Amino acid sequence: MATSKYFTVKVEPTILASKQNTAAYAANDLVFDWAAFDVPKGTNKLIDTTIIMYGTAGIRQDAQIDYYFAKSRNNVAPVSLGTSNGSANGFGYYSDLLGTVTVSDADFSHGLDYLAVASGPRTGTGHSVIPDLCLTGEPDSGTNVGYDKLYVAGLAVGTPDFRNTINVDGIQATTQAVLTVQGTDARQCFDVGDIVNDEDDRLMGTIKSVDSATQLTMESNLANASVDEKKLFPASPIKLILSFER
Repeated sequence: MATSKYFTVKVEPTILASKQNTAAYAANDLVFDWAAFDVPKGTNKLIDTTIIMYGTAGIRQDAQIDYYFAKSRNNVAPVSLGTSNGSANGFGYYSDLLGTVTVSDADFSHGLDYLAVASGPRTGTGHSVIPDLCLTGEPDSGTNVGYDKLYVAGLAVGTPDFRNTINVDGIQATTQAVLTVQGTDARQCFDVGDIVNDEDDRLMGTIKSVDSATQLTMESNLANASVDEKKLFPASPIKLILSFER
């Protein structure tokens, strides 16, 4: 159990590659459904939210998203909000909601060509400025003793677009860890530790190294044989670093 007054939690929500590939998201679309994370038991105050957002075909984008927080019920995750890249038309989670934070497109810093990073919210008025949001999970719901489990989901306010133009270059077997690609420079689209899926949601693997514009090496042999010309996507094109005060 954490003893420091301050701590951070990194959350990497997963979005199906097939949903990223469909189209740009529209306002009010569900970007990602509930993603779980553990915090020390009791009440913790969210004091900052850092968003790391991958671009559109390797080019940076600043997309405003509302982030909703919830807790479990009887150690069961909240009911799904819906399907990514579609309406948030779920129900049955109302009593599990804990609060919401908006990170505006104006909160993103400038200068990076391929990646967008925001910390805040810092700009605007009202709900666009980070509140004193105290989050209390269901007692003893965490993975380990002394921790509770919380959940975060994202809904589009702007129009985030995670479509990619980096493709598999040739058929590559599951006896090798190297994946050869073409199109957009792989270094603009992926980083070490990213889980890579193709547009049909077939797992390729977890990246050990981004060797060049046209080559990725996985931590182990390819999980599935690659299919020529299939587009490739990171499983988590949005990453959150949540800062808390005990």
